[in-house]
Amino acid sequence: MAAPAPPSCPLPALSRGAVALCLLHYLRLQRGRRLREAARRHRAARHRRARARWGRRFALLWRAGSPAAGPGPRPAGRPPLPRPPPAPARERRLWSKARSSAFWDTVRAKAFGPGEWADNFRLGPATFDYLCGRLRGAIQRRDTNMRRAIPAEVRLAMTLWRLGACTEYRAVEQQFGVSRSTVCKILRDVCEAVVAILTPAYVAAPAGPRAAGFPAPPQLAGVLGALHIPIRAPNENAAGYFNRRGWHSVVLQAAVDARGCFWDVNVGCPGRQTDAQVLRASELYQRAQRGELFPGAARDVGGVQVPVYLLGGPSYPLLPWLMRPYRAGELTPAQRRFNEYAAAARTVVGVAFGRLRGRWRCLQKRNDTDVSFLPTLIAACSTLHNVCEMHGDVFQPRWMVEEEEEEEEDPVEDGEGEDGAAAEIREALALTLRD
Repeated sequence: MAAPAPPSCPLPALSRGAVALCLLHYLRLQRGRRLREAARRHRAARHRRARARWGRRFALLWRAGSPAAGPGPRPAGRPPLPRPPPAPARERRLWSKARSSAFWDTVRAKAFGPGEWADNFRLGPATFDYLCGRLRGAIQRRDTNMRRAIPAEVRLAMTLWRLGACTEYRAVEQQFGVSRSTVCKILRDVCEAVVAILTPAYVAAPAGPRAAGFPAPPQLAGVLGALHIPIRAPNENAAGYFNRRGWHSVVLQAAVDARGCFWDVNVGCPGRQTDAQVLRASELYQRAQRGELFPGAARDVGGVQVPVYLLGGPSYPLLPWLMRPYRAGELTPAQRRFNEYAAAARTVVGVAFGRLRGRWRCLQKRNDTDVSFLPTLIAACSTLHNVCEMHGDVFQPRWMVEEEEEEEEDPVEDGEGEDGAAAEIREALALTLRD
């Protein structure tokens, strides 16, 4: 009689996911095994090459009769081979790309005349030496074990050349023999040093209207104006920097005296803002509203107490400390005279902006500098403009011709920005003017 068959044990059914997981684990095991085998073969081959290399070296030492090889047998009748000279010690140094500094070597050799100094650095040799003496402590760096530091003179020359020529960083790299990254860092360091050290001394409010130098109208301490600096569209809030002229910009607001020097600058507002908005966001507006700009300098003019004031264009509000021309219409002879005097005085700010852009050409073309660094760069250019003007550096007329551009003004609605006390002050000033 046949034995009964054992009961069947059915295998559990596996899902496709479980099968795929098992297959993936198997493939990983196979790949790890192959990698370990390849590593083992690589170590064995490296060991064989090392043994062969040491064997050849031992054979050479043996044939040359080196003491390190011992007294081993030598073929009879064969002279010993000459011992090779010791290899010279190799100097360990940091690799660096070879660069040329022929341009600065020519400048340092005093081969440039005053005209060439002005064309390349926008100022004269005496002013350059003065700036270097004032900024040396802030821009000079120490030598290291790896390389020598770039001298302060070269750092200042690179910055002035970049601000005045408005060229790419690679052009500065070729002229001075340094890398582009170094040029960017030096530009930031020197501009920050100019703003920290020279701006408090050269960009300061005058002691009063007489120090500002305007002959008329009385109590006038400066002319207020705004300049749009073209920039590359920023990554954030690009629409806010798109001005009504059709390009991206930041606004430079400046108060100018009769010499064409800036005694107050405000930089960084987006180009979409109007002149009045830029004014209200500035520290100048806050100080003037609190009466801290020229305290206690009011003067009686035609029975009206006239404070020290600034003169702005039609785009600015009419305030006791800020005058603007009368709007076109039916004007009295005194009001027309006031507008004529105001137009003549406001040419000062146009000339100052033209000389600023003509000397530092980085402000006339689209600036690819980071928006966060632009206020420092523009403030440094404004300070250097004052330094050049006060030291009497030559300004080439062709620079001004290249920079001529008519500035449009933001329209102001009728009745906007009117102040009763300010209107009375303006009327008293108009009556004091003579033909």
